[in-house]
Amino acid sequence: MTLPEAFTDQTRALMGSEVYERLCAALALEPPVSIRTNAAKLRGRVAGGEPVPWCDGGFYLEGRPAFTFDPLLHAGWYYVQEASSMFLARVLRQHVHGAALVLDLCAAPGGKSTCALGSLPPESALFCNEPVRQRAAVLAENIQKWGRPEVIVTNNLPEDYARSGLMFDVILCDVPCSGEGMFRKDEEAIAQWSAEGVARCAALQRQIVSSAWQCLRPGGLLVYSTCTFNASEDEDNVAWACRELGAELLPVSCDEAWGISGSLSPALPGPAYRFIPGLTRGEGLFMAAMRKGGSGEPCLPMERRKGRRQTGQKPSSQAAEWLIHPEEYIAFASCGSIIAVPKRLAPSYEEAVGKLRVMHAGITIGTPKGRDIVPSQSLALSTELRREAFPCVELSYQEAIAYLRREQLALPCGTPRGFVLVSYQGAPLGFVKNIGTRANNLYPQEWRIKSTHTPNEGEQPAVIATD
Repeated sequence: MTLPEAFTDQTRALMGSEVYERLCAALALEPPVSIRTNAAKLRGRVAGGEPVPWCDGGFYLEGRPAFTFDPLLHAGWYYVQEASSMFLARVLRQHVHGAALVLDLCAAPGGKSTCALGSLPPESALFCNEPVRQRAAVLAENIQKWGRPEVIVTNNLPEDYARSGLMFDVILCDVPCSGEGMFRKDEEAIAQWSAEGVARCAALQRQIVSSAWQCLRPGGLLVYSTCTFNASEDEDNVAWACRELGAELLPVSCDEAWGISGSLSPALPGPAYRFIPGLTRGEGLFMAAMRKGGSGEPCLPMERRKGRRQTGQKPSSQAAEWLIHPEEYIAFASCGSIIAVPKRLAPSYEEAVGKLRVMHAGITIGTPKGRDIVPSQSLALSTELRREAFPCVELSYQEAIAYLRREQLALPCGTPRGFVLVSYQGAPLGFVKNIGTRANNLYPQEWRIKSTHTPNEGEQPAVIATD
């Protein structure tokens, strides 16, 4: 691996020769592979997994399986996430102690959003946002696969949030960066690196933090992170937030054995957390937790604003039959579909619809068609799905891959006509409509597995052992 000379010079000066040489040696090795399990869905154990010490549910794997061909990944039983990024779980568990309304401002593809959902106190809720439309669609897909209903996905710029008037208890700023921490995973990141690019990223990051700060209630928590090594995007920007915005740095307890470094720049004498390959088992990451001065009322539970007309209603009898706790939801019409939003999040949803581009919220129940409702993929993967409401067919591995490719299935004789839930090893994958002579595959076209390769019996991924 040939690194840019300017990167080598500045990083050696920042880290010191010994640490820099350990970094270079690590960059020549294969990166560790890690996943984070979904406690709301998982029924099994991670095959051969070694726990990530700073994140409950995080595991290192012995090798890299063909994740694309694991139906349990598509079912939302786990998420493939780099281990260093899971440190967010430790930050949230130490500094968020009551129900919180959270914003993940630069969220795609969804790693930190799903991590937050597993780490926040009960009754919390999450907005996750991505400014790039195509990436926002991927974010919405991953959020729906995770299956938690207390989420709203938006496609907006950070300044749109600053203008919206919405306020949050916690904001995650995993900002776009020069990507130095991804060098051993992405050769293109090396080719695109430049000192000028670092300067542009640092300026953009300050703009994002400035917008986020306007949405953070007094006393709220902002978590800043990058996947880069240089001080301009890391310590210097956090020092700027402390100086210009009045942010207070917060400590996070760590075990020395984890090899996490602190601030490497005299510009930031307070607590910050660096993951450096060769010292820590993971990719490059910088993270800092900051508290906004003052005190304010928590954003949840949120009372409906006076004078604001309620647009939602109770779920219809048919939709209610499909949910485990229908009394906890309010139904809305959205883009031709029926969605169900948790009551505690409904006021925020109604406010967001008028000010932001909402791509997904709560659970998409289905689409009305005549007197019927065609159930949605979002419902099939939701933790709120009442499975007894639908006949269910368990698929073999080969049938599950065919379903995820959106191919036609042959259902067992005697399968009732109408909408049928299909599953693999007990995990719901989605719906088909059995019309007798065939079953129409209702898996979303844009989510399908596009590869034509089908693993043989011995090649099948076995990330989760369900026996």
